Amino acid sequence: MVRWVPIGPIGPNDPTSGQRYLLLQQFQCDALVQSVEGAEDAAVWLAGAAVCKALQSGSQQDWQRASIAVAATPRIPQTQCLEFRVAATSASLLAQHRSNPDAVFTVEPGQGEACPRQLVGLTVVDEELRPIPGLARASGPGSGGTIVRLDGYYVRVGDVLFDGVPVDAEFVGARDDYRPVYLRMPSSGGRDSIRISITDTVDIAGTVTFFYDDTGSATGSPPPLETTSPGTGTPGRSPSNTPSPTAPPSGDASPTAAP
Repeated sequence: MVRWVPIGPIGPNDPTSGQRYLLLQQFQCDALVQSVEGAEDAAVWLAGAAVCKALQSGSQQDWQRASIAVAATPRIPQTQCLEFRVAATSASLLAQHRSNPDAVFTVEPGQGEACPRQLVGLTVVDEELRPIPGLARASGPGSGGTIVRLDGYYVRVGDVLFDGVPVDAEFVGARDDYRPVYLRMPSSGGRDSIRISITDTVDIAGTVTFFYDDTGSATGSPPPLETTSPGTGTPGRSPSNTPSPTAPPSGDASPTAAP
């Protein structure tokens, strides 16, 4: 028994990489090959499709094609979590075939998720969206106006919730898929803190907390070095349209995504 790629998770409106992953997950090998024709990032998907076909046919010729395709796959950063999982799964299955070339594999779905979506932290930034170092926690004055970056892995932010209640949040900058999202925090309204959560195209775990603190200004002049407050993760998904970027919870700094 061998494990195939796990769920993405992939939503019905996720962009290109998500749709490719869904084809692979569903063993639509030929459709995947057609979908990446002429694409610059085709190599990893062609490797996945080749292994997919070899698993279905059991043909030594197909396994040889899969071996060539896997060898042609470039190194994939973990921030491109869908492609990273495809590359890792393809290489693992090829290695298992080589260790037992006469075996007929029974394929089971992979465990877990390739890109679990979660909100893991906040980073206070300046008006140029550059992180402000030196803060013990994500905080700002009670008068409001502090800009924060939502850190974690997400794809398309839908609702923003403060203390569990959907709000008409003030977004700063663009809200592109797989990219970090920034909010301008409201005035405290007498609160000491706000617990923030978000919705995505699929369920997203995690809440983060912004604290109101009038002992100092969190929106002062920004040094050039990027640092994040404790507990923050990497921002949005990678520009390759693969689920960081917002970034995955582990791996290289991003890296979203999510789709």
